[in-house]
Amino acid sequence: MTTYRIRVGFHNPSALTFLQLNELLEPRRFCRLSSYGEKFRCYIEYEYQSEVHDYCSVCQLAWTQACKVKRNPLVLVEVKNV
Repeated sequence: MTTYRIRVGFHNPSALTFLQLNELLEPRRFCRLSSYGEKFRCYIEYEYQSEVHDYCSVCQLAWTQACKVKRNPLVLVEVKNV
């Protein structure tokens, strides 16, 4: 099983932006790593585990869902070393 760390960021986001993103990503088995707090600024981190999806399909899945919340998201995906 491959574990991915995903950061999704937006230009000038509101708390509602990230709540909406959570509602879209959690049913797709994305686990939120960072919480809302002092360190929370323009991005939020998720973790995703999959045996079937490859790097490109995880990027596309995260980007497509983030686009439903707000235009032009920045999505960074990396394979996590376990």
